[in-house]
Amino acid sequence: MAANRIFVTGATGRIGLPLVRALVDAGHPVSGLARSDHGASAVQALGATVVRGDLDDLAALAEGLRGASTVYHLAGGVRGKGDEVPDQMNRAGTENLLQALAQVGTDDLDSLVFASTCAVYGDRSSLWVEEDFKTSPNTAYGTSKVAAEQAVLAAAQDLGFRASIGRIAAVYGQGFPFTMADRMQAKKGYLPGEGRNHIPVIHIDDCVRALQVLAERGEGIVHVADQSTPTTREFYDHVHALTGGKKMVFWSTWVPSYVQLALARKNESVKARMGRKPRFTPDNWRLFTNSVRLKTQKLEQGLNFEWRHPTYQEGLQAVFGG
Repeated sequence: MAANRIFVTGATGRIGLPLVRALVDAGHPVSGLARSDHGASAVQALGATVVRGDLDDLAALAEGLRGASTVYHLAGGVRGKGDEVPDQMNRAGTENLLQALAQVGTDDLDSLVFASTCAVYGDRSSLWVEEDFKTSPNTAYGTSKVAAEQAVLAAAQDLGFRASIGRIAAVYGQGFPFTMADRMQAKKGYLPGEGRNHIPVIHIDDCVRALQVLAERGEGIVHVADQSTPTTREFYDHVHALTGGKKMVFWSTWVPSYVQLALARKNESVKARMGRKPRFTPDNWRLFTNSVRLKTQKLEQGLNFEWRHPTYQEGLQAVFGG
């Protein structure tokens, strides 16, 4: 029987690579799923074993799952290239992983951690929500993540393993596009809405540590966010104060929302027909204008988690303040 180890899907992503690095540094044998030569090289450079394939490749998934004691399922996305839609990337991909898991069995598996999103709540008009709050996604991305969550919880019950679902806030860190520091420095920082909506955030270091805590002792649904709840304008004003450039411009001050949505639909349609990944889509518009605040008592009190960067101000200072 293969030695117990950790398997990470989405190992080459912005959360995946820091997670793989942390796990390897802690002395764990890690295998990471990689689609491309570039991704495989990045995983190997961290000292992990590469499993070549993607979420459509059941044989590759079975190879990664076989003998794994912990699985981190991070692979997925908001929107892929061409006709690669969120349902295919998130729900279908997760069901493929669970199908492969059923084939190899769960005798070695202790814990599966699924990376979900706060987008499952949709727009809650700045309401505070706990983990048992009813989901009401208003994006294809959020809808696909809800379906994937349900599949994971059902499989955990049927196959008998411990599953944790991290509903992750917007993740930021060095080199993460979410900060948009480069856009503001280039005087090209534009976002939909008015900047008054609350958006949950978390520094990448705390996100990686929280996912490890979920694998060690978590179960069920847990919010993965910091303790601050900035408005979008507050967050980007703080990035601007640390990095300079031109302050973020919010379109709704001069372009009506219905016009923005129409442009987003047109852009998504055109780019999809070209086989490219659309950058400006109705989902992205809603994700940047939805307003929700996540309660994190379950992470803090139930799992004894301590943040290195409990607020966005501290986190951004660590990223940009030297």
